Amino acid sequence: METVQEILNSVFDIVLNFSKIFSFNKEAERMRTMEFYILMFIGLKGPTKMTDLAKVYSMTKSNITLIIDEMERKNLVHRKRSSSDRRIIHIHLSRKGKAVFNSFVESFKKAMDKFIQEVPQEDLQVISLGFEKIVSAMKQIAWDETS
Repeated sequence: METVQEILNSVFDIVLNFSKIFSFNKEAERMRTMEFYILMFIGLKGPTKMTDLAKVYSMTKSNITLIIDEMERKNLVHRKRSSSDRRIIHIHLSRKGKAVFNSFVESFKKAMDKFIQEVPQEDLQVISLGFEKIVSAMKQIAWDETS
């Protein structure tokens, strides 16, 4: 049980310290957590449908719609109809959304570059493998719970 507590504490500390990286941009500081998660998801995975966002974040489509509406008002995203099926609407990052995303990526890269310089290569490999295993296990757990 102590190992679980230690892992939870470490993950929480990582998240808290990542939040310091978010202070890179005044617009990002004003974003709600879910807005930031959605901005990151679209920035990393590409334009996506509302139903897919709802599934990823285990939310109703109506709740995702409210968040996207607010993000659209803030000019962070825009809706675009599919050229192959007009019923499908994809959510894209706007110019401003891309700028916020790119600013975060740059701040994250600087932090990671510093981390990589200070940590021995063999430790980096262990850390990387550990993260891969955690992500894989979490995906499996999420899959099992939704099946």
